[in-house]
Amino acid sequence: MNDQAQSLREIIKKAESSAVSVYGKLRPSAKVVSIISGKGGVGKSFLAVNLAVALSQLGLRVLIIDADFGLANVDVMLGMPARYNLSHLLSRQHTMEEIVQDWQGGLRFISGGNGIDMLLHMNEEQLTNTIDELLLLSEPIDIILCDTGAGVNDTVLRLAAASTETILVTTPEPTAILDAYALLKTLNQSEDTPNIRLVMNKAASQKEAENAVNSFMGITKKYLDKQIEPLGSILYDDEVGKSIKQQIPLLIGQPKSTTVRDIISIAETLADLPAEKRPSGQLAKLFSRWLKQD
Repeated sequence: MNDQAQSLREIIKKAESSAVSVYGKLRPSAKVVSIISGKGGVGKSFLAVNLAVALSQLGLRVLIIDADFGLANVDVMLGMPARYNLSHLLSRQHTMEEIVQDWQGGLRFISGGNGIDMLLHMNEEQLTNTIDELLLLSEPIDIILCDTGAGVNDTVLRLAAASTETILVTTPEPTAILDAYALLKTLNQSEDTPNIRLVMNKAASQKEAENAVNSFMGITKKYLDKQIEPLGSILYDDEVGKSIKQQIPLLIGQPKSTTVRDIISIAETLADLPAEKRPSGQLAKLFSRWLKQD
């Protein structure tokens, strides 16, 4: 295990030193943002997809990675079934450029498919190639969004710890709040506690959203001694379900809805947050976490 960890560190060091574009210039750092939730059904994937669209509309070059392995649905919500996924990359059937699919407006995505088993057992060559190919995509990336699986599992914890920012999505519903708290409690016990920002989704009113946010923040501060920052709230909208069924992001199908206004506000705040200074640190760390390394 020590030999494997040492090899990983050498790979990451090599990747960082080669983080140049095809024109030979050092690329700016990409923000890596994980979107997590304590349970399913709170709108995590909906937020991930529409937040990606909003960020791209702000002029950012966005890559969304469907890291909900086995239940991948980002491509479905975008109305563009994935041709390839991570397993095709790791088996060397296709390159990074080939598995990254263009959507529109500077938004691209990678489907996770069933790539998790292979991802957790990457050899040195696969790891080196994957990091290098992400860093050297012909089109640079400003922000990477990782739509994780719901609940508490090793993959979610490692993705969160490896990210520049982690967005915790919940709703005012009591069971959702309890599950979000349980996830946050587990994250708070890790050595690398991620930077957590809260999004309260599906609130019936702004008042309900404010009360739920303040209550949740008070509980986490009192019992976990953890200060989390609210990133925004999203009011309930019947159009959300329709947009998912139609496989059209709400920002495209209903651009004037109040929900879209809320998501754009969250996107603007996220876009203004500072990025990681090292050009490849978060990307390399992301894969090292997936491989269960320190």
